[in-house]
Amino acid sequence: MLAFVIVLIIVSTVRYASAQPIPLLPPPAPESSPEPPKISQNDKVPPRVEILTDELHEGKNVFKVRITDNSSLTTREVKYVHDGQLRVDGLFRDQNNVYRALIDIHPPSRIVTVTVVDANGNVASSYKEYEITKPQDIFTQLIDKLSQAISYIQNLLGW
Repeated sequence: MLAFVIVLIIVSTVRYASAQPIPLLPPPAPESSPEPPKISQNDKVPPRVEILTDELHEGKNVFKVRITDNSSLTTREVKYVHDGQLRVDGLFRDQNNVYRALIDIHPPSRIVTVTVVDANGNVASSYKEYEITKPQDIFTQLIDKLSQAISYIQNLLGW
């Protein structure tokens, strides 16, 4: 009898997962209306372009650039050679005036150019030459990420 009571208590405390009977509607899509263009009347200064990416590996890379200007930007593009052809990719805004692009670069290509035009027609262009390195294997990437996480935690805790 005691064993039956213990089994009954254990079974009653175990929770079973129950599925949602009727699916809920998805959340509404975010507002996709572009922000109104910001034009500074006396803006004669070209945008300031700072390339943040320090190294590129063979294959796909996230290319980062910081662009600052008083006016809205009308053109943001990154140019490089891919399979013997000039390739132009758009830069997309991230945070804090940082823009990103996914580029697919292979040797012998080594120069990446960024061109920016603001709403007043001011043009800025910057380039950087890279030594394209071989892609790392997955084991090396995991070890690098693990060591970065450990260093981050140590810095966070002040060890």
